[in-house]
Amino acid sequence: METVESEHTLAQVVAIPGADTAAAAPRSRSTAARFGDWLEAQALFIALAAVVAIVCMVGASAHLLQDGYLALVDGRIIALHGIPSHSYLTVMAHGVRWVDQQWLAQLAFYGLQRLGGYALLTLVDVALVTAAFGLAVTAAHDLGGHERQMIRALPLGAIFYIITAVTIRSQVFAYPLFVVTLWLLASETRGAPRKRTLLVFPILLLWANLHGSVTMGAGLVMLYGATRLVRQASARGLAGLADARSIAFVVLAPLCLLATPYGFSIVHYYDVTLFNSQFSKLVSEWRPVFAEPALAVPYFLMVALAAWFVVRSGRRTPLFDWLALIVLAIGGVLALRNMIWFGLATIMLLPAAMDQLGRFRGSMPKPRRLNRALAAAMLGFTLITVAATAAHPASWFQRTYDSRGIAAVGAILARDPSARVYANIRLSDWLLWEDPRLAGHVAYDTSLELLPARDLRAFTAFYQGRTGGYASVLDPYSVLVLDPTNKPETRTLLGQPGVHVVLRTKKIVVATKPAS
Repeated sequence: METVESEHTLAQVVAIPGADTAAAAPRSRSTAARFGDWLEAQALFIALAAVVAIVCMVGASAHLLQDGYLALVDGRIIALHGIPSHSYLTVMAHGVRWVDQQWLAQLAFYGLQRLGGYALLTLVDVALVTAAFGLAVTAAHDLGGHERQMIRALPLGAIFYIITAVTIRSQVFAYPLFVVTLWLLASETRGAPRKRTLLVFPILLLWANLHGSVTMGAGLVMLYGATRLVRQASARGLAGLADARSIAFVVLAPLCLLATPYGFSIVHYYDVTLFNSQFSKLVSEWRPVFAEPALAVPYFLMVALAAWFVVRSGRRTPLFDWLALIVLAIGGVLALRNMIWFGLATIMLLPAAMDQLGRFRGSMPKPRRLNRALAAAMLGFTLITVAATAAHPASWFQRTYDSRGIAAVGAILARDPSARVYANIRLSDWLLWEDPRLAGHVAYDTSLELLPARDLRAFTAFYQGRTGGYASVLDPYSVLVLDPTNKPETRTLLGQPGVHVVLRTKKIVVATKPAS
C-alpha cells in the first residue's frame, strides 16, 4: 500500500481524532490551532459524514413508518410484561407462538422514546446510520483505499445505503455491526491472524438479539472461515483442512444465532421469514430488484463497476473480498432490502481494489484553508440541523399520519367495544401504538410471519387483484382503516355493500361496514 502524507489524508481517522496532530504539534500551540489541524486532516471524513447526517435529518418527519411503530409497540410490551411468547395483539395471530427475535432493539427504541420522545429516537437513528457510514469510510482507508479511489467508489454505494437506511426500524442497529464484522474479516485477509478478529463472535451474539440480518453476518463469518480453509489446503494439503481457527469461524458463527431467549425456536422464525415466498408479493422491499426498474438500472451499474475493478485487480484482491461482494450483490438482486449491505460493502472494499490498478493511484491536492473551512462549515451545519430537528414537536415526526384517525376509531369502539378493525399494514402498528386498548381488535400488523398461511395467501391474492376468498377474511371486521395512497385496496374495500365512510383525509380513511 503506497504511503501518503498522513497530515492530509484520512489515515488519522482510524486513530483517536486529533491525537496524531496534537502529538506532532508543539505544546505551546493553542487549542484553536490544534483544532484547526484536526479539521484539516479530517476534512473529507467530516464532510462525508456530515452530508449523510444532514440528509437523514432533513427528511426525518417521514422516517417513522410501520416498522418503527412495530418496534415501539413490541418494545412497550417487553418493558411492561417481559419477552413475549405468544401473540395477543391481533385477531389473526391471536395465540400464535411468538418468537420476537428483535426484542433487544425494540426495547431500546421504546426506552429512547420514553426518555426523549420522537426527537431523541430520530437523532439516535440518524447517529447510527451516520456512524455506520463513517466506519465504512474509515474501513475503506484502513483496507488499502485512498482518497481518490474512495471518492470514486462512494457515489453509488452511498446512495443505495442512504435511501434504504433512513427509515426508523430495528435494522438500524445492525448497520454498524455489519461494517465492523466485514472490516475485521477483511483486515485479517491482508495480514497474519489477529486476536481482534475473534470479536466477530460477541458481535454476532449481540446482533442475534437485535435483527434478523444477523444471518447475513453469520454467513460472512462462515464464508471467511471457508476461504481460510481453501488457503490452508492449497498451502499445506489435506493437513490444512484441520485448521482450528478456520473451523471455528465456520462452526461457531451459525451457533451464535441460537443465543437468544428463544433458543432453538429461533430456527422457526428464520424459516418463516427468510424463506416465505408470500413476503415478496406483499411487501415491496422483499421484492427482487427487477420489480423496481428505477433502482435496478443503477444497482446493476454499481455491480458491473465493482466486478470490473475486482476482476482487473486479479489476485491482488483477496478471495474473501471477491466472494463477499458476489454474495452481497446476489442478495440485493433477490430482495431490495438487501441492497444496503452491498452498498456498504462497495464503500469498504472497492477502493482497495481500485488502488491495485496503477492508473487510479495518486494523491489529491490538499488546499489547507479550503479543507478547514469546509470541515468547519459542515460541522456547523450538522449542529444546526441537530438543534432544529430536536426542537420540533412530536407531531412533526408523525406528519405522515393523521391523529384524527385515532379519535375516529376510538369513537366507534366506544359505541361498540366488540368491534374489530381491519387496518392497512402501514396503519396497524400506528393504531396499536397510539391506543393500546386496540390490542386484540386489529386484524394483523407488520409481523407478517405470525399470520397463518391461509391468511397470507388470501392477502397475496387480494394484492394481486384476485379478491375471491378475501371477503371471508374481512367478514368479522366492522371497521376499516385504510391508506388512501394505496388506491387499489382502498377502492376495492370501500366499494363493498354497506360501507359508510366516517373520515376521509389525504392520509387516512376510516369507514364502517356490516360484520358477520
